[in-house]
Order: sequence, then C-alpha cells, then structure tokens
Amino acid sequence: MIRYQEKRPTPRTWAVFLAVCLTAWLVMWIADDRRWVFPTLLVGMLGGIAGLTLWSTGRYGNITLTDSELRVGRDRIPLGEIDPASVTGPGGASPSAPVVGGAYAPTLGDGTIGLVRRDGRPAQIPARDPEALAAALRAALS
Repeated sequence: MIRYQEKRPTPRTWAVFLAVCLTAWLVMWIADDRRWVFPTLLVGMLGGIAGLTLWSTGRYGNITLTDSELRVGRDRIPLGEIDPASVTGPGGASPSAPVVGGAYAPTLGDGTIGLVRRDGRPAQIPARDPEALAAALRAALS
C-alpha cells in the first residue's frame, strides 16, 4: 500500500514547458520566416537544457513510501533500517547529512526531513510537503 507519494514534474509542468518552447520558436520564425535554422538551434539547445533539468528533478526527486520501503529518487531504504525515534520534522535534518535520492542538494522551495538509519548514518529527504511525509513515515514505522 502506498502511504505517501510525490511525483515530479507534473504533466502540467511538461505541457507548459513544451508550450513555451513552441511559442518561442514560432515567434522567432515569424520574425524572419526565411531562417528557421537559428530558432531551431536556439530553442533546441535552451529547451534541451531546461528539459534535462525537469527530467532530473523527477529522476532524483520522486518519493514513494510504502508499507515496506521508502523510495526517494534512485535510492530505496527498507523501513526496517530506519530508527523510528530519529525522524524529524521540517528543518530538523542535519545540514551535513547526505541527501537521499541521488541529488546533491534539495531543490529550491523544498523542505527536508531528517532520519537516522539503524547503522547510525544520518540522511535528509527533500519533499514538497515535509510535514505530510514525516507524519506518513512515523505512521509507517509505528
């Protein structure tokens, strides 16, 4: 059973991104309809960078908490490895603790929760709604 889930980016985000790229290409092409190469290269390069950024936020930021494990990005932590007393609320994570999921740091606007594994390793988990994630994790661990 899934107790908590965050999916990034949303389909709406991808739709807005594609609409902005298409609009930018059309505006540049309409300005000079004889030259389609420059708008294609510019929108392709900048759109590719922005698209890769969007994709990576999903790759490293998706969260799924089930009855047996916590999946954050590309990492999986069995619930049996988490010390239940160590789950902290938003802002309670040690700044020196590594971010779970594969990212180097939480994305802007995300809060973090902290936890300690039974082997003593601290970790921080970035989430859009850290209060809800902490509550769901505490409930799953009890």
